[in-house]
Formats: sequence, C-alpha cells, structure tokens
Amino acid sequence: MKTYQKTAAILCSLSLSLPILAGDHSSNTETDLWDASYPDSHAPIGVMGDHTHGAGEYMLSYRFMTMAMKGHRQGTQSLSAEDVFGLGYDIAALDMTMDMHMIGMMHAPTDKLTLMAMVNFVEKEMHMTRKPAHGMGHMGGHGGMMMGGMAGGHGGHGGHGGSFSHASSGLGDITVGGLYKILDANRQRIHLNLGIGLPTAGVEEKEHGMLLPYGMQLGSGTWDLKPGITWLAQCDDFSLGAQAMGTVRLENENDAGYALGDKLDVTAWAARKLNESISASLRISYTNADSIDGHFSSHHSHSSPNFIQGNYGGEFLEGGIGLNFQIKQGTLKGHRLAIEGIFPIHQDLNGVGMERDYSLVAGWQFAF
Repeated sequence: MKTYQKTAAILCSLSLSLPILAGDHSSNTETDLWDASYPDSHAPIGVMGDHTHGAGEYMLSYRFMTMAMKGHRQGTQSLSAEDVFGLGYDIAALDMTMDMHMIGMMHAPTDKLTLMAMVNFVEKEMHMTRKPAHGMGHMGGHGGMMMGGMAGGHGGHGGHGGSFSHASSGLGDITVGGLYKILDANRQRIHLNLGIGLPTAGVEEKEHGMLLPYGMQLGSGTWDLKPGITWLAQCDDFSLGAQAMGTVRLENENDAGYALGDKLDVTAWAARKLNESISASLRISYTNADSIDGHFSSHHSHSSPNFIQGNYGGEFLEGGIGLNFQIKQGTLKGHRLAIEGIFPIHQDLNGVGMERDYSLVAGWQFAF
C-alpha cells in the first residue's frame, strides 16, 4: 500500500475516534483545562506542530537539528564499502551529515486556529570512497557521466580509488499551515494539522559541474500536502502525546525531473516534570517513506547507490530522550530551551540506502 494511503487510513481512524474521546464536557471547570505553564506542556523539541495558542498569542522559535548517517544498508543488513562495490557500484558513501537551522513563527487569530510558518536553511556534507579497481560497473549513467570520475570531489584521485567529499547548502522548502483545535477538556487537547510545503529549495545542486545525488539536494522541490492529527493529555506530574503526520507530494516531478516519495510519520511520547521548570521525555517514532519517483532529467551518474531512486525510503523506528526547560522568572521569563537526542532502533531500507546513526535537535521558543 502506498504511504499516502496508509496516512489517509490512520488519520481517518483517529478522526472517527474523536467523539469517543471527547465525550460530554459541559460541566468542565478551570481545573479541567490544559495548563500551558508546565514545562512539559510542549512536546519534545523534535516534534513539530505539537501545540496551539490562545487567541492573540504569538510564538517565535529556532531549532537546530543535526543528523548523522554512516555507510550503507540493504534492507536490515549493514554493508561495508566492499559490499557495495560487490553489488556493482564504483563509489560508496562513508558517512553523511545534515545540519538544519529552522526559524518558526506561530500566531493564533482565534482560540481554535493557530497559523504557522517554518523557514529552514540546510547544510549537507557527504564523504565517499571509490572502488580501487578498474572496470567500473555503473560508470555510464545518463549522458555517460560518472560522479567523481574527473579530478572531482575534494581530494579526488580520478578513478584509482581514494576518498572525496561533496557539500551543498542553501534555503530549504518553506512550510506554511495551521493547527485547528477540536478538543480542549479534561486536560486533553486534540488538534488537526495541515501544512503546505512550498518548493523553495534547490533540487539541481551541482559540484564541479556535476549533479549531486538526490540525498544531497536541499528539499523536495514539489508542492507538498502535510495533513495530520495531534493528541495531548496532561496530569499533575506527567504528560502524554501522540501525533500522526503525512507528507503527500502534489506533483509528479520537480524542476529536476523527480519527486520524493510520500511519507508517514507516527510518534508518541511521555514526559515527566522534574521540578517546576524542567521536564524529561521519552519518545518513540515510526517513519514509512516511499522511494523516489522519476529521475534526474539532466546528465547524472549511476556509479553510486545515492544516484538510484529505488535506494531511498523505507521503514524507520527510532527512540528519543529529551529535556525541556522553561524559565520562570527574570528578564527571560517565559522563554523555553529544549534538547532531544534521537537514536535508531530498527531500519528496513527500500534498497541500498544510507544507514541512520543519530539525530540531535536543540531549540528555543518564546510565546507572547
């Protein structure tokens, strides 16, 4: 089943359960309402679109995320560079990092509706190694070009083996959207998420005149629909939350000739207050991503797994541990600082993709 169909099925089933969760709340008192002053009233910082605001409120935020990947994986099996060469490729990735700076703004024109926008700047770097032998298996590619076959890459050594690196950086895809609150009672909240991804990122990034792999491009480059639903529950000393979000590509291809796969993200977390200012959280998340549709319409290589569309996407199960800190007094009263480390539990890739190592998200939030 396509990922977008799974997304629709999950969102519909959750929506049908809302009347049961909501029940009759006609006798709610102030103590039944959500308390935003708790340090755990926000989700772990790695969760986006997790909370709404009261009418007239604004919030500014900044997040820094770094993700590290190491080597290749085929399905659930880790591969060495030699394994990749044995599959007929001439270049294997050693590791890759992606750093993302995300600036967000939220505004609630009404108590039920919160509008939001997110702008991000992306930096990527990949270290690779060449097959030290001759007779390049995937040397051809469209137009007969081979990545790294020139003096290319940093520290390149032609086609005689050796390591080199690629880098890209720039504006990512901008997201705009809104959150609509449909339940706020019994210290529970439920809201619907709806975002639109704008194709503002570069998808034809090159180095030494050659296209970089799909994973080194800066965004999807397509208009994307991002529907979802979020549930929150609060007690005196701990809180719970869950969210399901989909990403549906609204175009068959971007300006470069391809489209990233649809994606489903499901996550759940529990957080506990350590004191009036600090809370700690545990989170589990599941991602299901389809492979890439289409392919680069310009000349590109097939010498590396990172240039093959079927080597992207898969299923990922990850765990996270985080801290939220809310400043309660002084000139910085109301500011929030948070950090979350995310680590893989299970990975089942669609092809010969890159293996996730860890992610780290740190951020600042201020509502006024």
